[in-house]
Amino acid sequence: MSRNCTDIGQPDAESDRTGRSCIFHFRGAVQFDEDAIRELCRLARDGYEASFKKETYGFLFGRLDRKRRLTIHRSCFYRGGTRTRTGVTFKDWATVARLVRRRRELSRRMRLRFAGSFHSHVEIAGTVFRGLSESDRESFEEDPMSTIEVVVFVWKGTGRRMPRSPRDIVAFEPATGYHYRIRCHAKRDGNVRQVMLRVISSGVIVVY
Repeated sequence: MSRNCTDIGQPDAESDRTGRSCIFHFRGAVQFDEDAIRELCRLARDGYEASFKKETYGFLFGRLDRKRRLTIHRSCFYRGGTRTRTGVTFKDWATVARLVRRRRELSRRMRLRFAGSFHSHVEIAGTVFRGLSESDRESFEEDPMSTIEVVVFVWKGTGRRMPRSPRDIVAFEPATGYHYRIRCHAKRDGNVRQVMLRVISSGVIVVY
């Protein structure tokens, strides 16, 4: 799992600059460290197991290499916002300002680029919404600093493996019976498009 997001180093001029960077362009698939994927699944599970079930929300941080390939290294939970089964909302400018300050602070201290946000979609009455809702899309489009939006779908099921595509990451947790499907949307050419995902394995055997 990822380290606690308060376990962070000292800022410098370069990290301050990347902490304030806006939308950037990247090539190819979005790559995820396995630890970042495990943390996304854990956080989605925590929301699923909360009273009445709740969506989980947080930030993604990573780096661009010289070929402009994006790798996500950290998935960090954010406690703010009003949470329900179907959304996380930030109702006033003061709340939004705190959110922006927090992700800039984390970006500088971790010396990683803020890449975007993630949220979960939880199973309700035996089904889970598998797309990007209109409210999800609207908030993503209106965020001038967010390049990608990741959705983690979580539900309970059998041990049968779920089909995947180059645009999905799928996982099954035998100990709990939870299934996860992860999808990523990016801002490309003025539109929001689903993009390919890859996991950089740590050598631990995981079902993806």
